[in-house]
Amino acid sequence: MIVLGLVAGTLTTCCWLPQLLKSWRTRSTADFSWLYLAVFGTGVTLWMIYGLLKRDIAIAMTNTLTLALALGVVGLKVRLDILTSRGRSRTETSASRSLRPSTLPADAEEVRNGRTGAVEL
Repeated sequence: MIVLGLVAGTLTTCCWLPQLLKSWRTRSTADFSWLYLAVFGTGVTLWMIYGLLKRDIAIAMTNTLTLALALGVVGLKVRLDILTSRGRSRTETSASRSLRPSTLPADAEEVRNGRTGAVEL
């Protein structure tokens, strides 16, 4: 039974490795919500504690490894979200200055009728 538990746990744990590598390569963790990571991490932590209390090496070990990989994704998400938000705020600020139109049509009806009486801002 222990072998079956180790094989099952290893397979489910290894599912996190490709996702972690993909997130690292693409520098994107946008597909992971914070709520998902928090709930998943809590569940894995509780399974790990359960395995330790039951002295079940398969449950304890595989959930410890899963938690380590999940924390890797969390760390990468923190790092990338901080870098992205810093870069985005700078980019949006400069882009909004350079792309701000100087005039706008008075209303959509005038545009449809071919009158483009623009209003200065």
